Amino acid sequence: MLDRKYVEKAAESGEAKLYLLRSDPARYLVRSVLAGMYLSIVVFIYWSLLNNLADNSFGKVAASGFFGVGLAMIVLTNTELFTSNNLYLAISSYEGTTTWRNTLMLWGVCYLGNLCGAIIIAGLLYASGLLGELPANHALYAGAAHKVHETALEIFTRGILANWVVCLGVRIALRCQEEVAKILVLLLVVFMFLYFGGEHSIANMGTFSMALMGNSPVTVLEALYNLVFATAGNIIGGVVLMALPFAYINPSERLDVSTL
Repeated sequence: MLDRKYVEKAAESGEAKLYLLRSDPARYLVRSVLAGMYLSIVVFIYWSLLNNLADNSFGKVAASGFFGVGLAMIVLTNTELFTSNNLYLAISSYEGTTTWRNTLMLWGVCYLGNLCGAIIIAGLLYASGLLGELPANHALYAGAAHKVHETALEIFTRGILANWVVCLGVRIALRCQEEVAKILVLLLVVFMFLYFGGEHSIANMGTFSMALMGNSPVTVLEALYNLVFATAGNIIGGVVLMALPFAYINPSERLDVSTL
């Protein structure tokens, strides 16, 4: 089957990620921290673009279009992002090359590494004075406040949609042989979840870390409230709506009903 080799490719990636975590946890953790850093610096630019282009009718288009740079950086630098690992490790566990127990362990380590990366970038932006220069009505602070005042159901369902889109981009990128094609796919697909206002837990880590160090009234408990429901939604979107259907509709030849 045409897509079967990409299921196997994803499963092999999941297996390799778990092997790295178990054989060299420090190296795996550094990869996770770097992914959080890469995405968080892009989050800062996203909010800055959104703020500076607020009076332009294409401002949100430009800001949303830029955000895919973050995922492209992570894919091309082979670093570890929790939300895309929802896809890889769910497929490898479905295929039996990893276990669900080990998958949960890897997700936990990756999530903490991503959080550390977000905090590092926020700390650097704070120390540089860039966060302090932002006015209280800046898009970053307004966006953070909006995220913590959504209902739990809204955050959860937007989290589902966000990572369904992100993992769709990763799935399509698996088919791309050229890096330029991968970048283009990721930019165009990721644009969708930013434009409709999805909730991406790792991007939100960056937003809240910056807001908490800046001039935002958002509290730590409010940030955690958002992250709990956004993370749960991201897992459902990446695993239930993308990874498992992807593997299920592209079985191995011995399970292919067309041969029965």
